[in-house]
Amino acid sequence: MKKISLSVLGEKFEIELEDEFFEFVKEDLLKLQNPTPKELLFLFLENKKDMFELNERIKRIIVKLKEK
Repeated sequence: MKKISLSVLGEKFEIELEDEFFEFVKEDLLKLQNPTPKELLFLFLENKKDMFELNERIKRIIVKLKEK
């Protein structure tokens, strides 16, 4: 478990994250430290796009499994 402190848009946070999850989100947390509005927008959209694409892949796998 990692306890980290970060500042996002001038507000300070202290959070605890599982080690594996921390490694997964570490780069995004660094990007959030001093983002420009454009960086924040793209970070949000990248995340949503990744989730959308993963969801679509899972749906296709489920359809293939149902066909068998």
